[in-house]
This record gives sequence, C-alpha cells and structure tokens, in this order.
Amino acid sequence: MDSTSVATPRDIADRILAGAEDALDFDTMVHFLTEADVHEVMAAADRVRRAFFGNKVHLCSIVNAKQGGCPEDCGFCSQSKHFTTGIKAERFLSSEEIVAASEKALSQRATALGLVTATRGMDGDSKALDKMVEAVRAVRDAGHTEAHASLGFLNSEALDRLIEAGLTELNHNLETGRSYFGKVVTSHTYDERIETIRRAKEKGLRTCVGGIVGMGEEPEHRAELALTLRELDVDEVPLNFLVSIEGTRFDHVDPLPPLEMLRVIACYRLALPRQNVFIAAGRMHLGQLQPLMFAAGASGMMVGDFLTTPNRGVDDDLRMLEELGLQTQVCGDTRPEMSRPSARPRSLPVLSA
Repeated sequence: MDSTSVATPRDIADRILAGAEDALDFDTMVHFLTEADVHEVMAAADRVRRAFFGNKVHLCSIVNAKQGGCPEDCGFCSQSKHFTTGIKAERFLSSEEIVAASEKALSQRATALGLVTATRGMDGDSKALDKMVEAVRAVRDAGHTEAHASLGFLNSEALDRLIEAGLTELNHNLETGRSYFGKVVTSHTYDERIETIRRAKEKGLRTCVGGIVGMGEEPEHRAELALTLRELDVDEVPLNFLVSIEGTRFDHVDPLPPLEMLRVIACYRLALPRQNVFIAAGRMHLGQLQPLMFAAGASGMMVGDFLTTPNRGVDDDLRMLEELGLQTQVCGDTRPEMSRPSARPRSLPVLSA
C-alpha cells in the first residue's frame, strides 16, 4: 500500500466519531498493525474508547465448570485430550460451587461470571446440559452477577433451556482469522463456530466473541478476525494473547512484545468502536506496560484466575484502575453494545489462504 494514500489513525478516529463506525477497512488496519506509528494508533484508539465508554471499565470473571478431557484439538488448549499437559479431566462443579464463584466474582467487582466447560458442546449430552441449566439458574437466582457461559456448540433447544434458566450472554470465540484457523483447529470448522454465534444472536442472547493473538498468525489474519467480528455484529470481544503451555501445539511460541500487543488492542478498538474490547489471558506479557492497555483502547479486563493458568492479583488490578482514575461498572449499567440495534446481515470477509 502507498503510505501517502492511506488514512492516518487520526483520520479514522475522526470518521468514527462522526458516525462512520466501519471507517477502518482491511488494508488500512493491516497498515496500522505493521507500519503506522504505534503511539499515533493508540492515541486514536483512546479517543474512540473515551467517546463510547468514558472512564468506565467492565470487569468479568470465569470459572472452569468442567475441566479437562475436551475431544477437540485446539492447538493452544491445555484441556484438550490430544495433548499431554498435566491437566486431568474432572467432574462438573456443583451449583453450590458455581454460586460461590459468583459471589467471589462480585467481591472482585466483576459484573458477570462465565461458566466454561471443556467439552465439544451440550448437543446430545442431556446430563451435561441439565447440569449447566441448573448452574445458570443458580447464578441467576443468587443475584451476585450475570450468568454468561462458554459451552461449545449448542443447538436451538439447548439455547432455549439455558435462556429460560437465566443465561444472558454466550461466549464462542472464533480464535483467529478464517484463513489461519486450520493451523489452530482441525476437529471442527470455522463455519460451525459462526453458526453457533448466529443461532445465539437469533435467540436474543448477547454474544461474546474474540480470539487469541500470537499463535504465529500474520497481521492480515488479525485484521481478518476483527472485521469478521464486526460483520457478525458481536457485542463483546475478549482479546487473549497466547500463553504457551508445555505439551500443546504452540508450546514453542514466544510471547509478543508489549508494544505489538498494544498495537493490536488499539487496532481492534478502531475496528470495533462500540464493542466492549476486554483483555483476558496473556495480559501479563505487557509487563510494566499493563496499565497502557486502556490508553490503547481496552474497555475492560478479566479479573481473577483463568481456566488453568493464574492471573495477576485482583488487589493489584483494582489498585491499578483506581490510580488510573477509572471506574468499574456495576450490574445494571447499560453498555453501548447492549442497546445498539443489530446490523443488517452482510457477507463475511474471507482472506484467501
């Protein structure tokens, strides 16, 4: 691309704030991910974040409701049965244990608890679905946090039962751009994931869809994922950065440099101005630059430990937010992505392999 003809980060921010929320196109995003001055990209992203989210940040937590033994071969995952990582398959947590996790999440100022299972999905497994319906209902009735879930592939009947029990949001990550997906997962397809996301949206659920950066993909794949998320009109975007776990397919991959991570966050904010872009696994790779993730456009973060790896201490996280002058949202806050109308269906961008 001729750098003299490409829009600057400031140009893109101006267009977004004037109402053109899809101002960042594929080629310009790749330029921002590779050549543009990272501080200019961050400054533009911070303008957009403040315009849409002010000084509030969203906190959420997750609990490993069913650990290990997953039949899928996602190359980053320590819970896949295809890899030897020391993670053993365990039973589903009881509803009482999950409610305790919800209460703990509330004490950490999280507004939502995500129930995560290491399974392909609930289709055809009535006992597993019964357990998760019971768990979602228990979280709803306890009233500490919203009940979110990441349960793999779900058919319409399963979604109906979960919604009736109190599920408000479904997480189903795409992980990476379509044209790189086969390097990450071979046991199911990209379209299967998209079908689950669209089915959840049709049911009226909010959708939480993101991916993992730093698995050896190119900047083009990162742009591809961001624009696919925009086309799908998802509500929240968890950005994870690869934590290499011994025994997985990506155990040899080094973490991204902190400035490259901040560049990615900023580009996702410009591509997805209304979505809650929150930072989850791998943010420890930012090191001393961790507070800058908000200046790069992040509007939230995951607090508490992850599924099989630790996170930074919650007290340190809350102290960081206080020192930055950022406020945490509380249950009942209306976030921009909750009330915006659904976008008209459009064809999804596909990057040639």
